[in-house]
Amino acid sequence: MFKRPIHNILTGLGMLGVFLVGWWCWYVFDGSDKAEQRAMEAAQEYVNVTYPDLSLHVKDVMYLSLYDPKYYVTMASDASVDTEFLVRITRSGQVVDDSYEEDVASMHNTYQRISEAYEVAVQQAVAPAFSNRIDVMTELSDSAWRDDVAHGDEFTDLQLDQAVDLEFYGARYGILFLHAKDDSYTYDDVTALLRDVKRVADENEIPFHSVTLQITIDGNEHYAEGILYSDLESPHLLARLKQRMNDQKGSSGNG
Repeated sequence: MFKRPIHNILTGLGMLGVFLVGWWCWYVFDGSDKAEQRAMEAAQEYVNVTYPDLSLHVKDVMYLSLYDPKYYVTMASDASVDTEFLVRITRSGQVVDDSYEEDVASMHNTYQRISEAYEVAVQQAVAPAFSNRIDVMTELSDSAWRDDVAHGDEFTDLQLDQAVDLEFYGARYGILFLHAKDDSYTYDDVTALLRDVKRVADENEIPFHSVTLQITIDGNEHYAEGILYSDLESPHLLARLKQRMNDQKGSSGNG
């Protein structure tokens, strides 16, 4: 006679268990409004004490449940476009660390901002002219900006919030990555292509320092980097192109 009440109790406990497990999973994987608010308040209090000379506000909050069950609070400044970094907070509101040194003090944000502006300029002014032949990508070579001996991670030629000067940075650090489509070219085709890229870039006032090329020539795939802007003006372009390809082949063989 007691079977049905016991069954009902067990069913109820099972449903409660499912609810609690579901709530726990939701809390772990999605966080909670209360924990998020606590994280924002903790981050704001932390930066007010740690960086009192900076006027910072919460820009965004992200909760990475599976990768790292903590809140990542993005702090930003209205007065400085490059002053933006993360503060990592536990669900209980404890500050773990921040990325000010990596993102702001190292000038990484400044580099990223200028690099993205260069990428946009190339994609708008140069890439469309070759969309049916080659893929054009860019890089402002960060290794050329780094003081590897003294600071390792710092960009020594940059200042916080400095203006984007693509004429200067493109000519000094800009690399155009040219990846030809599946067609096979001759060496004459390649030299003509490289000079055509230079012509379009010059006409659109997009400076660059060098070209990295991946292309199929006479049925064989070739890779060359460090083809300088000045090489493209030289009557010896073909010889220098072959030299760059041989240098890269030798470097790959040594590796």
